[in-house]
Amino acid sequence: MDCSRLEYIKNVNDDGDWAYESYPIGAYFPLNFKKNNDGGVDNHAFNLPKGSLIILSQKRSGYERLLTHVVELVNEGSEDKPQWETDTWGIFRWVKVHWIADFNNPSRIPLDKKEMRANWGWFDTKAKLLSSPSLMEQWVSIDKLKAHLEEVFN
Repeated sequence: MDCSRLEYIKNVNDDGDWAYESYPIGAYFPLNFKKNNDGGVDNHAFNLPKGSLIILSQKRSGYERLLTHVVELVNEGSEDKPQWETDTWGIFRWVKVHWIADFNNPSRIPLDKKEMRANWGWFDTKAKLLSSPSLMEQWVSIDKLKAHLEEVFN
Protein backbone atom coordinates (compact mmCIF):
# COMPACT_ATOMS: atom_id res chain seq x y z
CA MET A 1 0.00 0.00 0.00
CA ASP A 2 1.25 3.48 -0.89
CA CYS A 3 1.41 5.53 2.32
CA SER A 4 2.39 8.85 0.71
CA ARG A 5 -1.09 10.32 1.39
CA LEU A 6 -1.23 8.99 4.95
CA GLU A 7 -1.90 12.07 7.06
CA TYR A 8 -4.00 11.17 10.13
CA ILE A 9 -4.77 8.64 12.83
CA LYS A 10 -8.24 8.46 14.38
CA ASN A 11 -9.67 6.71 17.43
CA VAL A 12 -12.71 4.51 16.75
CA ASN A 13 -14.59 2.16 19.05
CA ASP A 14 -17.62 -0.07 19.09
CA ASP A 15 -19.24 -1.20 22.31
CA GLY A 16 -18.93 -4.92 21.67
CA ASP A 17 -17.37 -5.59 18.28
CA TRP A 18 -14.59 -4.32 16.08
CA ALA A 19 -15.75 -1.07 14.51
CA TYR A 20 -16.18 -1.21 10.72
CA GLU A 21 -15.06 -4.84 10.61
CA SER A 22 -17.55 -5.84 7.91
CA TYR A 23 -16.19 -3.48 5.23
CA PRO A 24 -13.60 -5.16 2.95
CA ILE A 25 -10.91 -3.42 0.90
CA GLY A 26 -12.59 -1.21 -1.69
CA ALA A 27 -15.79 -0.76 0.34
CA TYR A 28 -17.21 2.63 1.27
CA PHE A 29 -18.70 3.55 4.64
CA PRO A 30 -19.53 6.63 6.73
CA LEU A 31 -16.74 7.19 9.29
CA ASN A 32 -18.37 8.63 12.41
CA PHE A 33 -17.18 11.47 14.63
CA LYS A 34 -18.72 11.99 18.06
CA LYS A 35 -20.36 15.40 18.32
CA ASN A 36 -19.37 17.70 21.18
CA ASN A 37 -21.09 20.78 22.54
CA ASP A 38 -18.65 23.40 21.28
CA GLY A 39 -18.97 22.51 17.57
CA GLY A 40 -15.26 21.77 17.29
CA VAL A 41 -15.78 18.24 16.02
CA ASP A 42 -18.19 19.48 13.32
CA ASN A 43 -15.63 21.98 12.07
CA HIS A 44 -12.78 19.48 12.34
CA ALA A 45 -14.58 16.74 10.37
CA PHE A 46 -15.78 19.24 7.77
CA ASN A 47 -12.23 20.48 7.08
CA LEU A 48 -10.41 17.16 6.71
CA PRO A 49 -9.11 17.17 3.11
CA LYS A 50 -10.51 14.83 0.47
CA GLY A 51 -7.95 12.21 -0.62
CA SER A 52 -6.19 12.01 2.76
CA LEU A 53 -5.57 8.59 4.24
CA ILE A 54 -6.48 7.96 7.88
CA ILE A 55 -5.33 5.09 10.10
CA LEU A 56 -8.09 3.84 12.38
CA SER A 57 -6.91 2.79 15.83
CA GLN A 58 -9.25 1.01 18.20
CA LYS A 59 -9.37 -0.76 21.51
CA ARG A 60 -11.71 -3.65 22.09
CA SER A 61 -12.30 -5.16 25.52
CA GLY A 62 -9.48 -7.57 26.32
CA TYR A 63 -7.07 -6.07 23.77
CA GLU A 64 -4.59 -3.22 23.66
CA ARG A 65 -5.14 -0.42 21.14
CA LEU A 66 -4.63 -1.81 17.60
CA LEU A 67 -4.29 -0.37 14.09
CA THR A 68 -7.25 -1.85 12.24
CA HIS A 69 -7.85 0.10 9.01
CA VAL A 70 -6.46 2.60 6.56
CA VAL A 71 -9.22 4.59 4.87
CA GLU A 72 -9.35 7.40 2.31
CA LEU A 73 -11.63 10.43 2.55
CA VAL A 74 -13.57 10.30 -0.73
CA ASN A 75 -15.61 13.52 -0.56
CA GLU A 76 -15.11 17.12 0.41
CA GLY A 77 -16.68 18.04 3.74
CA SER A 78 -19.21 20.17 1.87
CA GLU A 79 -20.46 17.06 0.05
CA ASP A 80 -20.94 15.03 3.24
CA LYS A 81 -22.32 17.73 5.56
CA PRO A 82 -25.84 17.87 4.02
CA GLN A 83 -26.29 14.24 5.14
CA TRP A 84 -25.25 14.87 8.75
CA GLU A 85 -27.80 14.36 11.50
CA THR A 86 -28.20 16.07 14.86
CA ASP A 87 -27.63 13.03 17.08
CA THR A 88 -24.37 12.30 18.92
CA TRP A 89 -22.89 10.20 16.06
CA GLY A 90 -24.50 12.14 13.19
CA ILE A 91 -21.24 13.68 11.96
CA PHE A 92 -19.44 11.53 9.41
CA ARG A 93 -17.23 11.54 6.35
CA TRP A 94 -17.48 8.96 3.57
CA VAL A 95 -14.34 6.84 3.31
CA LYS A 96 -13.00 3.99 1.20
CA VAL A 97 -11.09 1.08 2.76
CA HIS A 98 -7.50 0.68 1.51
CA TRP A 99 -6.28 -1.75 4.19
CA ILE A 100 -8.02 -3.78 6.89
CA ALA A 101 -6.66 -6.01 9.63
CA ASP A 102 -7.31 -9.72 9.79
CA PHE A 103 -9.91 -9.78 12.59
CA ASN A 104 -9.87 -13.59 12.56
CA ASN A 105 -6.29 -13.43 13.83
CA PRO A 106 -6.11 -10.54 16.34
CA SER A 107 -2.57 -11.45 17.41
CA ARG A 108 -1.39 -10.36 13.95
CA ILE A 109 -3.11 -6.94 14.05
CA PRO A 110 -0.48 -4.17 14.43
CA LEU A 111 -0.23 -2.84 17.97
CA ASP A 112 -0.65 0.95 18.07
CA LYS A 113 1.97 1.71 20.73
CA LYS A 114 4.56 -0.59 19.10
CA GLU A 115 4.14 0.69 15.53
CA MET A 116 3.45 4.35 16.25
CA ARG A 117 5.89 4.58 19.20
CA ALA A 118 3.83 7.23 20.93
CA ASN A 119 1.60 7.26 23.97
CA TRP A 120 -1.15 9.79 23.52
CA GLY A 121 -4.53 10.42 25.01
CA TRP A 122 -7.61 9.22 23.17
CA PHE A 123 -10.14 11.65 24.63
CA ASP A 124 -12.13 12.36 21.47
CA THR A 125 -12.79 11.12 17.95
CA LYS A 126 -10.95 13.83 16.04
CA ALA A 127 -8.35 12.71 13.52
CA LYS A 128 -4.84 13.58 14.72
CA LEU A 129 -2.06 14.61 12.37
CA LEU A 130 0.71 12.07 11.95
CA SER A 131 3.13 15.01 11.91
CA SER A 132 2.10 15.91 15.48
CA PRO A 133 4.87 16.75 17.96
CA SER A 134 4.24 13.56 19.97
CA LEU A 135 4.95 11.42 16.90
CA MET A 136 7.77 13.52 15.49
CA GLU A 137 9.49 13.26 18.88
CA GLN A 138 9.82 9.53 18.14
CA TRP A 139 10.24 9.56 14.35
CA VAL A 140 12.06 12.86 13.60
CA SER A 141 10.45 13.09 10.15
CA ILE A 142 7.08 12.23 8.67
CA ASP A 143 8.86 10.43 5.81
CA LYS A 144 10.48 7.96 8.25
CA LEU A 145 7.11 7.29 9.87
CA LYS A 146 5.37 6.79 6.51
CA ALA A 147 8.13 4.43 5.32
CA HIS A 148 7.71 2.38 8.49
CA LEU A 149 3.93 2.29 8.15
CA GLU A 150 4.22 1.20 4.51
CA GLU A 151 6.06 -1.91 5.77
CA VAL A 152 3.41 -2.48 8.47
CA PHE A 153 0.49 -2.28 6.04
CA ASN A 154 2.04 -4.35 3.23
